[in-house]
Amino acid sequence: MTAHTSPSAGYVTDVAYLPGYYPFMAPARMRYVATLQGIRPPAVSEGFDFLELGCGFGSTLLTLAAANPQGRFTGVDFMPVHTEQIEREVAATDLRNVRVLCADFAKMPADLPQFDFIALHGVFSWVSPELRQCVLEIIRRHLKPDGIVEVTYNCMPGWSSLLPVRTLLRHFAGRAEGDSIARVRQALAIVAEMRKADIPIFHDQPRAAQLVDRLMQADLHYVAHEYLNEHWTVFHVADVLAMFGGIGLGHAGRLPFHHNHWELCAKPQFAAQFQGADIATLETLKDHHANAMFRWDLFSRRPREAWTPWQRADAAADLFFRTASPQASLPHTVTYGGVSAGIAGPPHDRMLEVMGNSSWSLPMLLDEPQLAAFTSEALVEAVDAGVAMGLFRVDGGAVIDPIPPVETIAAAPLTVPLEFNRRAITREDIVNEQVGLASLRTGAGHEIGDLHAVILDELIAGGHEGLEERIAHRLVRTEKHLREHTTGRPITDPAERAKAVGIICDGFFTAVLPELVRQGIVTLGAASPAH
Repeated sequence: MTAHTSPSAGYVTDVAYLPGYYPFMAPARMRYVATLQGIRPPAVSEGFDFLELGCGFGSTLLTLAAANPQGRFTGVDFMPVHTEQIEREVAATDLRNVRVLCADFAKMPADLPQFDFIALHGVFSWVSPELRQCVLEIIRRHLKPDGIVEVTYNCMPGWSSLLPVRTLLRHFAGRAEGDSIARVRQALAIVAEMRKADIPIFHDQPRAAQLVDRLMQADLHYVAHEYLNEHWTVFHVADVLAMFGGIGLGHAGRLPFHHNHWELCAKPQFAAQFQGADIATLETLKDHHANAMFRWDLFSRRPREAWTPWQRADAAADLFFRTASPQASLPHTVTYGGVSAGIAGPPHDRMLEVMGNSSWSLPMLLDEPQLAAFTSEALVEAVDAGVAMGLFRVDGGAVIDPIPPVETIAAAPLTVPLEFNRRAITREDIVNEQVGLASLRTGAGHEIGDLHAVILDELIAGGHEGLEERIAHRLVRTEKHLREHTTGRPITDPAERAKAVGIICDGFFTAVLPELVRQGIVTLGAASPAH
């Protein structure tokens, strides 16, 4: 291996990356976006193969593997500190559908199979050009004919005013001493002092100043990995489309969902710009109107097709849609960047009445007699608009409906069937991070805060009696302070703490726990089978 293709060339390797579950990597999300673009996605019910390149600590890989026992998951990372931790988690949770490889993208194992899904998050913008070509070659060789690739990267024009922050951090870190954490801490302190002095580069570019403020609150492991890599790169979307076009892949949509609709990226007065635009132009325009700085792109070998609603329904027959909240109502409004949009009236009003809290596939909705007044085109369009604007959510399976009332759930003995989830909620510390729990029903992970995970763990272990007191005691024992919502002031007074814990527990029982039951992550009464 040459120095140019060494996995560590220019990459931060002396400190580990942060764990984290990324919901956009779930197969159901990718499959939905593909169908939105007229691309038939891979089937998953009888089994599928999923590859994550640069899997880090494997939080997403393991969560998806636990949620999809019919799938086969392979994670690749060149840092042993990451892959060894994944191996320990695999052994502890008995996830037999996971394979982890400590390997360099430039020298992958000869027995690597072909995959239905290949995902790489936090890789494409952070590796050398040589390794980027290796990644493209892996995809070219190992993506199945109907497979989907998901790739994330930093993009223009959103980074145009932020590049000076990265330049300054690299400059001062290069002159500091210690490991990457120590060096980025010193560099960030210098840049923060410059921002505090309101020097012209921050005075004239307020987004750069805001970025520095955010970084001062961020985990330094993230800052080091994001900003100190030598080959850190920002792309124009047209260049990335050309790279994947070079290996025979076309654009298959993007996440978050609203980015697939130009109307949610640009104001209506600019509609003429998007009419008849090719994909590269369309995506470039959307990025400029939204000032995008990060992209989640999907690619596929399959061409886009102009489907009828029933052809679309057939391609998405095993995807299920439901209201994002049991309290969903109209009018429903959202704002993305400078663009505001809303949903009001038919057919959404009637759909909310009919759908309730149940899960509905597209064929079910198109066949529903109570929606027969609307054309199939109108119903499919309404589903897509609802997903894009957060009125509906899409899952890889149907959830439990109806569920018992909140009072019944709160009083019942609870179990967490999956060993993976039981291990995830058993936490020694509360560090204000998200915890990914696996749902066999949706084929995806569901995130809750680590304090809510602790509440669930305590609830299962000791029941409802004295729960709030146990949580307050645990906060004191671990020296963790809740903070006052508006001022950020630490809550140290015992009476104030007890009141705050009570409010948090109430929120857990009314909003968090019912969704966990709905997804089958938590069951009432005796433990149910784990598959």
